[in-house]
Amino acid sequence: MSTKGSYSPRKLGTIIDMAHIIIGSLVMIMACFAILRPARYMILFPIIFFLASVLSLFNSWFMFATYQRNSRKKAAGIMYLVIGLVLFALFVISAISIWLHG
Repeated sequence: MSTKGSYSPRKLGTIIDMAHIIIGSLVMIMACFAILRPARYMILFPIIFFLASVLSLFNSWFMFATYQRNSRKKAAGIMYLVIGLVLFALFVISAISIWLHG
């Protein structure tokens, strides 16, 4: 009998694959708009950073939840965590500079 709230690695893999597809598609579409006309779609930059940080933090959680005994995978999870936190800091900085001072 499994504990409530625990997921098998196969189910977690499916969840993370769906997150990569959905969030990656959103980021690519918004990045295309933001690059083609940056003055008009400047508001999308903080959203792109936020979605990228969510995906990286989700990967970090996946690494920690799935590979509890593998130190190399845990190190990869720590790197995903650091990258996610840096991207979240970029989100905050760009949101303040664009949305408040824009």
